Formats: sequence, C-alpha cells, structure tokens
Amino acid sequence: MLHIINMIKPGPSSFMRMNLTILFSMVLLGEVSAQNNNSPYSINGIGDLEDGFLNRTTGLSSTGIAYRNNRYIIMNNPASLSALDNQFFAGEIGVTGDYINYSGNPVSAAYSSSGDITFKRFTFGTKLFKHWGSAIGLTPFSSENYEFSNMQPLGYGGNAIPSYNEGFGGINKVYWSNAYEFFHHLSIGITSSYLFGSINSKNILQGPTGSAIYLSKNDNTFYSNFYFDYGLQYYTTLNKHWDISIGLVYANQGTLNTDHEITVLNIDSVAIRTKEDVGTFTIPPEYGAGISVTHNKKYTFLADYRYQNWSALHSNTSNFSYQNSQRGSVGFEISKKKTAFNQLFETSFLQAGLYYSKSYLVVNGKSIDDIGVTIGFGVNSNRSPLSCNVILQYGIKGTTENNLIQERYIGASFIFSYRDFWYTRGRKFD
Repeated sequence: MLHIINMIKPGPSSFMRMNLTILFSMVLLGEVSAQNNNSPYSINGIGDLEDGFLNRTTGLSSTGIAYRNNRYIIMNNPASLSALDNQFFAGEIGVTGDYINYSGNPVSAAYSSSGDITFKRFTFGTKLFKHWGSAIGLTPFSSENYEFSNMQPLGYGGNAIPSYNEGFGGINKVYWSNAYEFFHHLSIGITSSYLFGSINSKNILQGPTGSAIYLSKNDNTFYSNFYFDYGLQYYTTLNKHWDISIGLVYANQGTLNTDHEITVLNIDSVAIRTKEDVGTFTIPPEYGAGISVTHNKKYTFLADYRYQNWSALHSNTSNFSYQNSQRGSVGFEISKKKTAFNQLFETSFLQAGLYYSKSYLVVNGKSIDDIGVTIGFGVNSNRSPLSCNVILQYGIKGTTENNLIQERYIGASFIFSYRDFWYTRGRKFD
C-alpha cells in the first residue's frame, strides 16, 4: 500500500519605505522557502504546472485575460501593463498556504493530509513612458513534490520488497514583460521569460524489514531555455454606465533543454552505474481568450478560457499519457471607490470566482480534473503606499477511481503590494 508522508530620485522618506519593503520581502522569502505538501500527480511529466498569477485576479479564480488595473501588476495578459498609472512604480510579493486531505485506496489513514506555506511571486512594475508599461519578476513555472512508500515487484517469482520514493524540485520563471498602448483602446504585450530549474527523484529498495538499503537510484534532470508569450487587449466605454474589455493571449511552442543524469548506488553508497544524456522537452502552444464588463466603475464581471495542445506529446511510461489541457473560469468583483482631489480612488474590493480545469495528464486511464471556488478581499491604504489582498480557496483535484488519489484542498493566499511615486527628473505625463 502506498503511504503519503508529511515532509514536514525620490525623497528620503520614499527611499526608506522602499528599502524597508525590499528588506521585508527578503526576510519573507527566506521564511517560506521550504515545502512539505505532497502532490501525488506531480510525479508525472514536469510536475504540477503553476499559472503564476498570484495577483489581483486570484480572488477571481485567476480570471484576468481581459482585466486591466491602474494600481496592480496583472500578468494574466502582458497587455494589461499599459494600464498602470503614470509616474508610479509598484512592487508585489505573494505567499500561499495550503492544507490538503487525500482519499483513495492507496492512502493510509496515518498519512492522509499535509500542509505547507510557499513563496509564489515577486515582481516590480512601472510606466517607462506614457503608453509603455513594464514589469520584471520571478515565479514558479512548475513544481514537483511527492513522497511515498510501497511494495515494488522484483520481476520474478511474484516477490516484492519495500520501496521508498520521493521527488522534489521544479522549474522557475524569471520574466520581463512589456505592453504598449495604441489609440487609447488597444494594447499589445509580450513576456520574455527564462525557464530554469531541476527536478529530482529518488527510489530506494529496502530489505524485508525496511531497515537496510539494498539499492538506490537518484534521477536528476535540469531544464533551461527561453520562453515567450504574447497578449492583446481591446477596451472601450460603451456608454456612461458600461465599460468592456476583450483579451487574447498566445504562447508559442517552447523547447526546454534537458541535462539528465541517473546514478545507481549499492548498499555502501558506492556508485555502480552512472548515465548522463542531454535532450529536450517540448512545451506545446497555448491559447486563451477573456472578456471583462464593468458597470458604473464598481461591478466587474469576467470570464476566461485557456487551451494548450499537450496531446501531441508522447509519454515514455504506460501509467500516464498526455491530453490537451483546458481551463475555464468566471469572476465577479465589487470595487469601493471615493473621490478625492477630483480623482476616483479605490479603497477596498471584494471578489469571488469559480474555475474548472482539465489537466494535461491522464493517469490510469482517468483525466485529472480540478474544480474549485475562490473569494478575495483587498484594502488600499490612503496613508501608506502598502496594500494587502487576502484570498481563500477550496477545491477538489483528481478522483478515487482506478486506484487513484483525490485531493481536497483549502488555500489561503496573501499578496502585499508597495506603490509610490517614480522619480522622473521633471518629466511630466498627461
């Protein structure tokens, strides 16, 4: 039986606030670097794919292909960066905590849950010129984290011995995004990314009592290469009560260079076999479309759809295969605003969203689907450049059919944003 195991030149005041924020960010990153959540399905492919959208749209179930905001850095569509306010810069960090409960025949009662807290996003953005918005950042692209024990057949006589398995690591994404606005109604954007990271797995064959190590295999793959995705938004005012925005996104097929090394150790931890080879892993093209409709600058309704052509890839194992991934989501937002100095300022907002996704994996003949809901709340301080966004999430992933595992998860995400005037050397924007 498989057992899931818990792994356990602004003014001086502006400089001071910015330095304190950066210091806080660095401390926070150090505190949340460890993970202990088991993700059983991350054993396949390049792990669990991350959307990287821990931002203002997370409370909307990451529904944001057509979403535009003047205060927050929205990366669901790079074209949205042209909406940032002139003469301001913004910095954001995001952290997520999850609690997961597992069910299914392979799960033992003693190890049926896990939890962790992880860093998800770090980004800075500003308007370089009147119509040109730009942002740089770091976020996960995929992650692998699992640990289990089972009985592994020896291949003859029907005998089996205890086996311990674990996997960890993932692929990171460092990016530079730019957007340019045309005619006050059209924005185009591009995100240039560099993907890098390693995924490691370990298999240990143990003695009959589970104490002595007979043989172990370490499998390590390093991934790296550039990756590009593009976006477009068209936005306009229908009348004095209604605004609409339509968004499109596209990511061309990417190729990750791989450096794969396998090392087999005997009972004395002496390497008895080492194999290394280089190759590639293909990331298929992705398409997406979204719409956003706002009433009286207060109520916003959104919908998104994304599609990625994974079925063209072939798996080299018999227990899983690839399928085209799809994700649909809807969201609703209420924004509370007030007028000051003849301008409209947002003070707080409330969000809710619903999502359904079909992952790129088919395991034991079953699609690994994910469905869930989100709610979010945010406050923008009038006296401080800091703001905070809190999001709660509940979802169900996978199935208990065909000897598989179902995950029921609860998540809490926190996004901290810093926003202040950008030094422009006297240059003025309209």
